[in-house]
Amino acid sequence: MLSRTVIRKIEDIADFASKQSATSYEEYIRLFSIYLDDEFKKYHSINKVEQFAKKYGYVPKAERR
Repeated sequence: MLSRTVIRKIEDIADFASKQSATSYEEYIRLFSIYLDDEFKKYHSINKVEQFAKKYGYVPKAERR
């Protein structure tokens, strides 16, 4: 289970990516995925973070172009 702090951080990243991308959904997905990877690159439970982040449109590096 993820802590509330981690969940809030993911939600904040989603909000920030949404604001940065304006109306482009593809740009939102791209930015959200990049920001999430940067923020949690050293997090020990990255698999749990990625699972939760998929609700917000996260695409793992292996699946990106």
